[in-house]
Amino acid sequence: MRIAIGIDLHSKRSVANAVYAEYGDVPERHAKFLREFNEAFSDFPSTPKWFKKMADTLQKHEAWILIENSTKTHDVYWYLTNLGMNVVIAQAQDLYRITKSVKKTDRNDSSELAGYMRRRIHGECEFAECYMPSPEWMTRRELCRGLSAEKDYLAVTKRRIRAHLLLHGIKLTREYGDITCDRALKELADYKDPYLMMQIKYAIDCRKRVDFNERVVEQTFSGMRMYELIHSIPGFGILSAAYFTSLIIDVSRFPNSSSFTASFGVVPKMRSSADSNPNCSTTHRGDEMARYLLMFCVLSHVKHVPKSVVSKMYRRLVAKGKKKREALVAAGRKLLTVVYAVLRDDRMYVADLDELIRSREEEDGQREDLTFEDLSEKEDKFD
Repeated sequence: MRIAIGIDLHSKRSVANAVYAEYGDVPERHAKFLREFNEAFSDFPSTPKWFKKMADTLQKHEAWILIENSTKTHDVYWYLTNLGMNVVIAQAQDLYRITKSVKKTDRNDSSELAGYMRRRIHGECEFAECYMPSPEWMTRRELCRGLSAEKDYLAVTKRRIRAHLLLHGIKLTREYGDITCDRALKELADYKDPYLMMQIKYAIDCRKRVDFNERVVEQTFSGMRMYELIHSIPGFGILSAAYFTSLIIDVSRFPNSSSFTASFGVVPKMRSSADSNPNCSTTHRGDEMARYLLMFCVLSHVKHVPKSVVSKMYRRLVAKGKKKREALVAAGRKLLTVVYAVLRDDRMYVADLDELIRSREEEDGQREDLTFEDLSEKEDKFD
């Protein structure tokens, strides 16, 4: 018997619901099995023991399981997959019958998930399926996220120091590009200001963590062909090249550059109805941190490689009157097509060595001037 199962997964307890996925009426013996299954797994602990019990119960049937994407999903996906189960992970934002429902219960959600899975089996495509990386690749991705968090905290510390200097009218002997460099911190310490001393301590500790984490990330990805290819593109530093590598994993799973850029959420939504405005915001699908890093890469690329197609596109859009942030997002999409071409053809990006070095060195400096909110694409439009 073919069965469609929806699991409303939570960290401690879960709810499963199974429905008949064949055509026609449900034979009584199958109906009895489904009733017993739904009763047994109407509320069960989210532990390996119970998922093993579920797999054993379904071993004589062709079962397809649908789970909404969440932090807990990764662990359960691989556990069930290794037990031979067919598991599909759905993008939560696509499950409108759940997100827009006025009846928010675990039982109802699992029932709706089972319905989604049954219709998926019969050819309907109502949601995007999530690509689930292996535990090894997920660990590499977490290393990059940890490094990014430390760099963001260091940028916050820099802004706090500069704000304090401005607030109290403190003038340093020179204008430092990096206010947390050794020379700047030594001069700041001479003021014996309690607040500055506290921020100096934060900055020193954070710099040590950033340096350590960056070495770990570089050693982890060193020797990976995809990482080396992305790192050869001006604007991509150690963190951005490593994180994009951990997201892409296998470029062959993207049939073309359009699907590649769409996976990062920097393509416009599709909207064409009556007199509606065709200028749509970006889809915001995919990884939010990747879009955040992409904007830094574009800024550095445009600044240091003025003759590239990405830089020319950015300047052309700005000259036409586009807002700089909108032009930045459009240029980001163009830069992703460059990344795709480099990976597809397995060829290093040919760039001037000085341009490449300068663009990599600027990866951290930009964070002091821009915040995550500054790079938000919520209002970015495409023609």
